[in-house]
Amino acid sequence: MTSIDRLTSLCPPPPTGPSTDWSSVEKSLGMPLPTDYQQMANTYGPGAFCGFLHLYHPHASTPWTSITGSMPATIRAQLQHDLDSGTYPVPHDPQHLFVMGVTDNGEYLFWLTEPAGDPETWTIATNEARGPRW
Repeated sequence: MTSIDRLTSLCPPPPTGPSTDWSSVEKSLGMPLPTDYQQMANTYGPGAFCGFLHLYHPHASTPWTSITGSMPATIRAQLQHDLDSGTYPVPHDPQHLFVMGVTDNGEYLFWLTEPAGDPETWTIATNEARGPRW
């Protein structure tokens, strides 16, 4: 059983998800995306899990949860500012953090995009909402 099979058995998806041209999405982002993310985005479409965990999606209904919208760059710029000013410690180079989700509490989920060309090996980093912990 694959990871997506286990997930859909626990959390049934909607009847159909949107069709996504992943090569265009990756081209606009300037980087490849993990296959498991693409499978989940294709299966579930935009939205939230339990009304709490919002995964950024190319077809999101708002720019605040669109993976191709302005939020990833805005969050990265804020992390760079925090690092440069010493406001909050950032444990990774902000240029290697790409936001891919958010909780209703305000914790952001990031891919640590190292190595850059191998998204299947990326890990997830999460920051504390309104605080310094990662």
